Amino acid sequence: MNGWWFAAACVGLYLLLWAFMARKSKLRALALAARRPNPNRQEFVTLLAGDCDADVAAFLWDELADNRTPDLTPHPDDDYLGDLSVDPDEQGDWVKAFCDAHRLRIEDWPDWPDGQATTVREFARWLSDGRRSLTGAIAA
Repeated sequence: MNGWWFAAACVGLYLLLWAFMARKSKLRALALAARRPNPNRQEFVTLLAGDCDADVAAFLWDELADNRTPDLTPHPDDDYLGDLSVDPDEQGDWVKAFCDAHRLRIEDWPDWPDGQATTVREFARWLSDGRRSLTGAIAA
């Protein structure tokens, strides 16, 4: 019977930890949403208009969908690794999906600049600039 109590205690601790982390995440999202605008898709694309191509902004909005809640939508000035708690490996997945969608070779993609801020705006600019450097053309 001792084994069952141990298993129940482990499950209980896991559930408590999960509830604590979910609450902490929700409070962080609400605090972030309270200190900056919470754009919709079109506003997000407009906010990025001077930094990247419109299709890049729309692509990023769609990729950030996993981190979007009714209380918090992505903003170009969010640090996607800090503010939005995006997994660092996700950045590579976005680049691969972008390359696949535009028939580009990910092997030719420029490296992320050392010391570059990990804001959505900088990532959008990097995607647009990378595509331009590989295709030699400006996409609409």
